[in-house]
Amino acid sequence: MKKYFLTFAIWQGERKQLFEQYIRPRNQKYCELHGLKYIEITPEIFTPKIYFPELHPGDNFHFNRWYLLKELLDTGRLQDGDLIYQYDADVFIAQLDKIIEPTKSFTYAIDSGNTHCFGFFILKISPFARKLVELITSREKFYENKDFKIWNEHFNEKGTFYHGDQQAYYVHAGIKPHSWTSFYDLPNNGLHSEVTEKTCLPLDELLENVEILPTEWNVTHLLEETGDFTNNPPTPNTYDIVRTTADKVIYRHFAGGQTWRFDEYSKRYPL
Repeated sequence: MKKYFLTFAIWQGERKQLFEQYIRPRNQKYCELHGLKYIEITPEIFTPKIYFPELHPGDNFHFNRWYLLKELLDTGRLQDGDLIYQYDADVFIAQLDKIIEPTKSFTYAIDSGNTHCFGFFILKISPFARKLVELITSREKFYENKDFKIWNEHFNEKGTFYHGDQQAYYVHAGIKPHSWTSFYDLPNNGLHSEVTEKTCLPLDELLENVEILPTEWNVTHLLEETGDFTNNPPTPNTYDIVRTTADKVIYRHFAGGQTWRFDEYSKRYPL
């Protein structure tokens, strides 16, 4: 069994410098501690491809990781039982001593913003993992689903949703596009919470193959960092739906254009 740590570090300018100063050494240390082979995809060795021209470049970008996985599977470089730990470049590993040894084929956490988030996930190669990669990279599924409208609780109306890798998973797994109630409080953690004619992963198959971790493994909001400080005392950000506290953070994911507090976190969690 091979174990890989994969991250796409394609930032330029200041964020590239921040990644190289704070995140790369931390990722490498994490790999040393837990026996992972570190793979960092940079602009010097990789040019992101536009797989679906209809989509925004940022949405297109995330499909690249799945097409890379597909290539590795198709060429036999990944075999059943191999593990891929995938991290976005804006994920800060706070507690270096902690790692998940997955029990199922696809492992991730519902983040603080209450999304089935791909900022961090583990893929354990298996028939289900291969099926998931094929579904997400399928051009046929994209063109079949891109204009499909689904009810979205966030906007209180129907709209198209199939505009990224994470959203593709939502449609295939029958997950409602948004919930103001924590997915952890819904049956089956929100799997099959919005079943449509486009849902193609049966619930029993998902429950057998998908492992959903606590939010602490993908913290995207914290009261003291993303709260509304116009109120006294501060109140949580609108999207801080699955709340946790700073002392419980395992991975801090600075998603959605947040300020990267890497210097602050590096002092709090020294190497």
